Amino acid sequence: MAIIRKQQEDNRHDKKVLWFLGAIVLVFFLLWIFFAPGRGLLHYLQLQKEIAVLTEENSRLASRNTELSEDIKRLRSDDKYLEEVARKKHGLLKKNETVFEFEPPKKKKE
Repeated sequence: MAIIRKQQEDNRHDKKVLWFLGAIVLVFFLLWIFFAPGRGLLHYLQLQKEIAVLTEENSRLASRNTELSEDIKRLRSDDKYLEEVARKKHGLLKKNETVFEFEPPKKKKE
């Protein structure tokens, strides 16, 4: 009987050791999943944030591109708009046109 009890105790001890080793392997595996360099969950989350930022920037640039395309079409087809842009942005004048610039009155120092 003592031999059987000893074998049962040894089996229980072996099972405990096996469960402990399995738990350690599982913990290391989970840590590897989270922190693996270039592959881990943290890296994945960082890439998701970067994708969101780039998608937002892409959307912003697409709308800016649309605005510029409309502006180009308008400059090509609307002479009055072309003249307005030439005057405001580039300071161009018609023949025999003079520009007078007035400075606002300076405030008196007290």
